[in-house]
Amino acid sequence: MYCEICGRPIEGEPIPVEVDKAVLYVCRSCAAQYGKRTTQHQPQSVAQRKPAPRPKPAAPRPPPLEVELVENFGAVIRRARENLGLSREALAAMLGVKETILRRIEAGQLQPDLALAKRLEKALGVRLLVEAAEEGVAKSGGKVERGLTLGEVAEIRDEGEE
Repeated sequence: MYCEICGRPIEGEPIPVEVDKAVLYVCRSCAAQYGKRTTQHQPQSVAQRKPAPRPKPAAPRPPPLEVELVENFGAVIRRARENLGLSREALAAMLGVKETILRRIEAGQLQPDLALAKRLEKALGVRLLVEAAEEGVAKSGGKVERGLTLGEVAEIRDEGEE
């Protein structure tokens, strides 16, 4: 075993000393110079130590839902703020953002990030985040609607030229 202060090999038994509320196992010369002796147990050698128990794996999380802002999020925010009788400055202070940021969000010039959108929802009592719809798939009774393919566009053009 090596001294935890000077790094030299310890001859005989290591001596536990307390240095700044930490217990170190040191050689005789370092024990005389640093800290005060303590009655801590002698350290086990690496071969004698039991391996630390492994933490249990966390339960698998469901994949995160893809969310997006409602289409008219700026108007929803402005209306809810006005209905609560809050000024832009007061709401911005509540949310910890600048008033100019809130003005741009209400004007639809800036989309709030996910964290700010959640804080806005909570502060105003409105729903701004909805589950994202998949591209090209409409939720109409199991019917799948899609756009035209390039092949179909080429066929339509060919038919129109004849």
